[in-house]
Amino acid sequence: MKKYIAVDLGASNGRVIVGNLEGFEVTNRFPTWNIRLGDSVFWDILAIFNEIKKGIKEAVRLYPNDVVSIGIDTWGVDYGLLDKNGNLIGNPYMYRDSRTDKAMEEVFKVVPREEIYERTGIQFAQFNTLYQLWAMKRDSPELLDAAKHYLSVPDLLSYWLTGVMKNEFTHASTTQLMNPYKKDWDKELMAKLGIPSDIFEEIVPSGSVIGTLSPHIAEELNAPAGLKVVAVGAHDTASAVAAVPVENGKDNLFLSSGTWSLLGVESDSPVINEKTYGHDLTNEGTVSGTTRLLKNIMGMWILQESKRFWDENGEKYSWDELSDMARANGPVQWHLNPNDQSFFAPSSIDDPMPERIRKFCVKNGWNEPKSIGEYVRGIFQGLAETYAATIDALEEITGKKYGELYIVGGGCRDALLCELTAEISNRTVMAGPGEATALGNIMIQILASGEISSIQQGRDLVRKTQDIKEYKPQTVN
Repeated sequence: MKKYIAVDLGASNGRVIVGNLEGFEVTNRFPTWNIRLGDSVFWDILAIFNEIKKGIKEAVRLYPNDVVSIGIDTWGVDYGLLDKNGNLIGNPYMYRDSRTDKAMEEVFKVVPREEIYERTGIQFAQFNTLYQLWAMKRDSPELLDAAKHYLSVPDLLSYWLTGVMKNEFTHASTTQLMNPYKKDWDKELMAKLGIPSDIFEEIVPSGSVIGTLSPHIAEELNAPAGLKVVAVGAHDTASAVAAVPVENGKDNLFLSSGTWSLLGVESDSPVINEKTYGHDLTNEGTVSGTTRLLKNIMGMWILQESKRFWDENGEKYSWDELSDMARANGPVQWHLNPNDQSFFAPSSIDDPMPERIRKFCVKNGWNEPKSIGEYVRGIFQGLAETYAATIDALEEITGKKYGELYIVGGGCRDALLCELTAEISNRTVMAGPGEATALGNIMIQILASGEISSIQQGRDLVRKTQDIKEYKPQTVN
């Protein structure tokens, strides 16, 4: 039976898996290390690449005659720059690095905020590639001058496997440097900002074959020399949305729930107008070349960072225990805004995430939380309320009514969060699959191989083979 290798990297951990839509196994699991040096935060990209190679090597060892291809997906916006010899210029910055704290205000003095949105349709966030490159031009212009090639993180990893440089469409769409109508780099915008446009590569569609393993890589991994590397939905959310098990003919209202929550709909074309600008919605690419009209919401990050603080201070609870404590606590009387800027930076000894939540409540006139269960319940309620408001905004913009919300990714496994989302949004929640990103990665490789003929055929297979739970709107105590 044919097998496909999916490299699936998140902002905290990564894994290499091998399999197909009926099932897969993990051949390596590892942290996606980020390292603080002075005031800067970088990805330890060489260590990550080494772990990827270990996982690929094990997958090939297990299925030497069955593996068809490899695909890589990661978080959005981050990148590496290469010199004229194809060598990496420093470690890639992590998107939470503080060098972009004031970059948006600086950029808007050169190109107005409204014009940037009109040209790109992308939600404003200080970590977008545009502001990262602006900060490099401001702080280290000599590095940008030395750069001859721009590759996103997944593009870079694919290059190290194949020796071929390409920019995959869905990841390019997250940069705020791409024209979503032309599906090409906005070189005029780059010129206005002093960002060199000649460092960017050709944008290729999802499903394109980037190349085959370089001879030295194939030898190192004991892999077939002709093993292909496919440009899947290199932005992990694009791969996740590909695997949303929506039935043919139904609208796809999706929520990819993990460290970030990305809630939106699929649209045949970009939707860029005063309403989407006012709601700060983003137009990112799908694996089919259409548009994901969505909102980036700060997701499970707030709970992850709170749990890390509690763990480090001797109050260690499993995720299930935290959810049970939140259920036992019952509804809270405060309303967390997960997109408040105070929650963006990682938790620290001097500024832990629970303390930020407490300050947020006090600032808004609410009683401060008294227990871990109340903190967790408040985070879940705040997320569900934000999801409901975002769906209402999408209905206003598209003129459609959405009765079902498909939740995929790790967050779909928490029954309380799904129940609260169904109750507060007054919509049926279809939860699963939790492994949507990996399944979408594999699906695009299968499509590239010709084993299936459409995304919908892949979604039908996901619906048949994966566990999908339904949550009807009802009061949650």
